[in-house]
Amino acid sequence: MERNEVIIKIGGPAGSGVNSLGHILSKFLQREGLYIYSSKDYPSLIKGGHNTYTVRAESKKIESSLDHIDILIALDEKTIDLHSNELSKNGAIICDSSFKIKGKTGVHLSPIPIKQLSKKFNGKYINSITAGACLGLLQLDLTILDKILKQIFSGKSEKIIKDNILAAKLSHDYVLKNFKYNFPHKIKKIKSPLKIFLSGNEAVALASIKAGCKFISAYPMTPATSILHVMANNDQKYNIVVKQTEDELAAINMAIGASFTGVRSMTATSGGGFALMTEALGLAGISETPLVIIESQRAGPSTGLPTYTDQSDLRFVLHASQGEFPKIVLCPGDIEECYHQTFHAFNLAEKYQTPVIVMIDKTLSESYSTINYPNNNLKINRGKLLSNEQASKIKNYKRHQFTQDGISLRAIPGQKNCYHICSSYEHDETGFTSEDPINRMKMLEKRERKLEKAGKEIKGYKIHGKNSKNLVVSWGSCKTPILETQELMKNKFSLLQIICVSPFPSKEVKNILNKSKNLIIVEGNQTAQLAGIIKEKIGIDIKNKILKYDGRPFSVDYIHNELKKRLK
Repeated sequence: MERNEVIIKIGGPAGSGVNSLGHILSKFLQREGLYIYSSKDYPSLIKGGHNTYTVRAESKKIESSLDHIDILIALDEKTIDLHSNELSKNGAIICDSSFKIKGKTGVHLSPIPIKQLSKKFNGKYINSITAGACLGLLQLDLTILDKILKQIFSGKSEKIIKDNILAAKLSHDYVLKNFKYNFPHKIKKIKSPLKIFLSGNEAVALASIKAGCKFISAYPMTPATSILHVMANNDQKYNIVVKQTEDELAAINMAIGASFTGVRSMTATSGGGFALMTEALGLAGISETPLVIIESQRAGPSTGLPTYTDQSDLRFVLHASQGEFPKIVLCPGDIEECYHQTFHAFNLAEKYQTPVIVMIDKTLSESYSTINYPNNNLKINRGKLLSNEQASKIKNYKRHQFTQDGISLRAIPGQKNCYHICSSYEHDETGFTSEDPINRMKMLEKRERKLEKAGKEIKGYKIHGKNSKNLVVSWGSCKTPILETQELMKNKFSLLQIICVSPFPSKEVKNILNKSKNLIIVEGNQTAQLAGIIKEKIGIDIKNKILKYDGRPFSVDYIHNELKKRLK
């Protein structure tokens, strides 16, 4: 039976064009009207190693991976050895004709003279040749590919653009002429709403720009690095100061300094970098300086698996830095939520004058998905930041004045009548250092009231589905494979997605859990950290756990198989 869907995996050594080819095919299939989810797998090596890029395309919205593939594009023989067992029945292997490979049962071998065709262009344009071959196998017209190649090579000469288009056509024609078998995936163009193809890191960066971020300081650390790249690519257009610092200590301190002057600022890192930031995080907390931190998790501890995913930083982030101060921790579950929660983070940071940490992971950061255009009706809220006109009317300004909601009027350096001291020491209402015990208690309680107020504003959870008997609880990137599994199992369970872990929505979550008879938690860590937080906050122990901590993301198949065992 023909299906309007396909999963393509490209494999080869680093530097062979795996990612570029994957991106070309993703863009092509999206312009055919399909929804795309793509992900990449690569080792922590500067040069060499085996890389893959997987493209999943369907006529419905998808945001997670499956365990099988339909087409394997092998840029080297090693790829066939490693991944041919993942092919579905009647799948195909596209490779160079020179590869010495044995026949595979139930698999169509599609050897193409890739290197030979490339010789016509001085050994170049292998990506375009391979893309043309793949689209020929899918019996797709090359018109859209021509447009994509023109965009990719827009800064190149006319000859380079024409040669790439010709290279794709040669391999496309070769496949149509020589391979007559009935490949089950014949993609049909469909009409669909205007969509955008984004990674989680791109969504974070674009939301930061939309939120008015004018300063980012960061040290490159996988998988957060591309946030810095996107901001740097847009610095002149949006008047943003982008600083690549010497280390993460400098990054967070620069961001705090920029925020103190009234600029919306941020930093982005992974767990190891965040470990270096924790002392300065306390500085932002005690000085009540707004700050947005993106923490993209990878597998630890220490260097761990630098290029693989994990969800094991949750406890660490919640308790980072010594002492007690309010911090808001948001956990988006898909790429659209990466955009909206990041925008929201900037508003929350200024409204409550405290650090806001957005926790994502490698799966969200580096995977791409087709999403609807983000909501452009988002509004910036700068909280109690004084205007110059308001400042000019102030008498006896107190930066840390005790208030009912714990939030004081915020002035920036240079504003009339608002001179004040700001340091890392405990202070009185004016900002001067104070070691008075009564003042100390009042200041801690003042700052904590901000978190209490934030808890009433932030809806820290979402319910997906209406089955009150069986409830799956999860957070972060687990959301999308769970929701696809929910569809496969015909709503046999509901999903409680925790979006805000601090302040934790204790009352609401307790009410929801008490209504369910069968509770299951899904997390990408070994110790069920969210389950532990739930037990700590509301006294409910979720004993049925689906945990994964091998550095690889949850697939739909994995969750489906596990839930079938638990929901018989």
